[in-house]
Amino acid sequence: MESLKLRPAVFYLLLLSAVGGIALAEYGGSGGGKGSLLVTLVFWSCLAQGAVAVVAITDLVRARWVASLKRELLSLYPLQFLVFLLFLLWTPRLSLYPWSAEPGLWLNEPFFVGRNLALLLLSSLLAALFARLSLRGDRRANLLAVLYLLVFVASQSLVAFDWVMTLEYPWYSTLFGAFFCVEAIYAGFALAGVASYLLRRQRCDADPETARKGLRDVGNLLFGFSVLWAGLFFAQYLLLWYGNLPEEVHYILRRTGSTSALALSGLFLAGNFVLPFAVFLSRKGKRLPAVVGGVSLVVLGGLFVERVVYVFPVLSLHAGVLFVENVLIIFVGMAAFYGRKTLLPRGGEGD
Repeated sequence: MESLKLRPAVFYLLLLSAVGGIALAEYGGSGGGKGSLLVTLVFWSCLAQGAVAVVAITDLVRARWVASLKRELLSLYPLQFLVFLLFLLWTPRLSLYPWSAEPGLWLNEPFFVGRNLALLLLSSLLAALFARLSLRGDRRANLLAVLYLLVFVASQSLVAFDWVMTLEYPWYSTLFGAFFCVEAIYAGFALAGVASYLLRRQRCDADPETARKGLRDVGNLLFGFSVLWAGLFFAQYLLLWYGNLPEEVHYILRRTGSTSALALSGLFLAGNFVLPFAVFLSRKGKRLPAVVGGVSLVVLGGLFVERVVYVFPVLSLHAGVLFVENVLIIFVGMAAFYGRKTLLPRGGEGD
């Protein structure tokens, strides 16, 4: 299936239905699993904002490889509105954060909700405007790209500091925000890898040489970001050792202190670094759409498992609820992807 004729009104009805389904799964009496929605939120905010950030960055540096995948990456921008709605669903559970018992100047419920909703909404609006201008080749798209990236950095930093790090309040890491921004861009490149595989025949028929070079560039970027991700990941633990900070070690111990936690940590290390690093060391791995697409899926899986590891030592997870929530969002994402010809304005490659 290469395209789907989907009217915007029908798509947004589908999106709202998915939000309703997630609300039912989350609060419909499944019992337990109070952290499932947080894992879903953190993961999909990373993908939805990262996909648009990749196009914004490549537009600014005039990268050619993204031209044939621009519409596909931008097609996911409506998921940012879905994340905005899901954050509203999450707000009744803010009492689960340890700081809620003794709210402070920064960490109090009204300010927490206000700043996060404002940034999520602003990011969603800027992404929609940027997608429209970028696909039309409008010169104002560069200004929108810069504004979007500023909001993207602020929003992902709040995801890291507010949503995730304060689960272990008063533990803190100043590197957390930058780490989440890098991961969101990494996720955007992984989505480009998946799109390269799904559109391999269409791209090869249109321009085989450009498709081959684009695939190689996606493989190179995934390789580079796997190294960057590993460096930042290691840097957080290096600081604890070098600074001799035993009071900070409990965060790591809670995520590696059991067999299941250790297994999950090993899984996301393998998915986010070991596999992409090993596969894309060779040129051959970057020439095959199936390999690039497969490794990209593993990277996305690794990022998801990493978010499970962040949350589950503090909040319980319900596997069934987690599955339903993410399947519903994947369904909306696939509708946006295959309905891009009617949902996005005309312009750019492929029209």
